[in-house]
Amino acid sequence: MKRFFTLSLLLYAIYGMAQSPGEIVFSSSPVDPLNPANLKQSFTTGEHIYAVAYLPQTVGDYYSHVAPEKKVNLELFLYSVKPPLYSYQTQDREEQLTYANIILSGTLKNNKYLVVDLVPDPATTKVYANPEFTYKVFGKKWDGPASFAEVLASLEDSENVIKVVLKLYYNDAATGKFTLSGGNYGVYAGMAKQLNDGAADAGARSAVFPKAEKSDQALESRMITALKNSNDWKNGRLDATEVLRIAIYDKDWYIRRHEISGAILHRYIRAAVAVKGKTGQCGYYIVTYQEDYAGGKFQPLKYDGAGDRHAISCENIGK
Repeated sequence: MKRFFTLSLLLYAIYGMAQSPGEIVFSSSPVDPLNPANLKQSFTTGEHIYAVAYLPQTVGDYYSHVAPEKKVNLELFLYSVKPPLYSYQTQDREEQLTYANIILSGTLKNNKYLVVDLVPDPATTKVYANPEFTYKVFGKKWDGPASFAEVLASLEDSENVIKVVLKLYYNDAATGKFTLSGGNYGVYAGMAKQLNDGAADAGARSAVFPKAEKSDQALESRMITALKNSNDWKNGRLDATEVLRIAIYDKDWYIRRHEISGAILHRYIRAAVAVKGKTGQCGYYIVTYQEDYAGGKFQPLKYDGAGDRHAISCENIGK
């Protein structure tokens, strides 16, 4: 008994918690990673689901090849664990439900744990407001809790076993399982929408407009004109009624050449363009512009396409 107690104290001194390295723990309320309490593995539909992953080493140790000031990419997977299809099979089946990329930076890389809340309370969560811990957005849909809640809403109305795996640099750094049972899984669809709306608001408030890498007012003016003359602007795909700011995103032009002959085909350059939409919401695009090469000279600038819209609060555009 004394030996076990001493070992527990040693683990706590090393890891700052009593949980096992490589374990993901769950609760229906926020978890203090240094003092986890009210942990559980069984949930009923409608409950919020919070989690903490405890790691064998710091996040930064997994990415020792990456400069300390650089961001790193983690992956969080959700699987549905099902019994074997046939009697001769001995292992459960794992069907991937979804996964999300986590972009991590700053002091969080120094920890041997990571808070990875799955379906937090949309009214109180700040999961999308941390600049050191961000999820990707695709169009208007956010990864992370919003997408996790959406996939839980699609589960069958029976007991479901969910396995969660956190991967760091291709390693399964931590895993955990919980059960979710009860009817009306659709309740998570409402939470998904609330979380997604909250993510959009938080993302817009924390977004920073890219800085200019090249100063050329004449080129900027031609870029704005080319953008407004594009079909994407005219048909409303960009949801833009006004250009608020432009910043040339590249330091200089990039030249594209023919793969065989090496002849110049065109040159291109990108710019961040902040716009205001019909409803008054602001955003920005990374827009590519191109100048074809013909007759020994570059032709007039033309719009070549825009990436996804990045939400940004209007007041942040001028900062």
